Amino acid sequence: MTQAPTDGIECPACGHGNISGTDTCDECGATLVVEAIQDQESAALQTSLLRLGPRHPECVEMTATLSEVIEKLQKRNVGCVLVTGNGEELVGIFSERDVLYRVAGLIDQAESIPVESLMTPRPSTLRPSDPISHALHLMAVHGFRHIPLVDDDGRPVGVVSLRDIVEFMSRGVETA
Repeated sequence: MTQAPTDGIECPACGHGNISGTDTCDECGATLVVEAIQDQESAALQTSLLRLGPRHPECVEMTATLSEVIEKLQKRNVGCVLVTGNGEELVGIFSERDVLYRVAGLIDQAESIPVESLMTPRPSTLRPSDPISHALHLMAVHGFRHIPLVDDDGRPVGVVSLRDIVEFMSRGVETA
């Protein structure tokens, strides 16, 4: 077996080292396109969440009412708001899914119900420097579509959505 160049692709059929960008193996003629895409996807998953260009988080205080939060979701055209307390520290998250599943029957009380009573408390968070693979893992295991990004003091600095990741990954695959 020929050793693959460090920047090349190893043929999955015969193990021959091929130059990057080659569609077929020089040794056996097997296709390398799938291997190239898999390598690119693997590298993309280790990329920092910062490369996704995370959006600045939309935040509300724990005392904000349900109607204020829903209005913010609509006006800002976002899928979630981060709930803060204790000096801007992240204490919860409230998403459009929460509107669908937790608000039914409460709409007539929307002016008086604090978001604190309906939010998901202590959400899982990541740091902007964490790899995309960590976000995908949390999303897959827990069913999240949004993950807050926080600084070392637990203050929100961004939000990453499943859509952000899918769009980033599809841009990478299209260029392969």
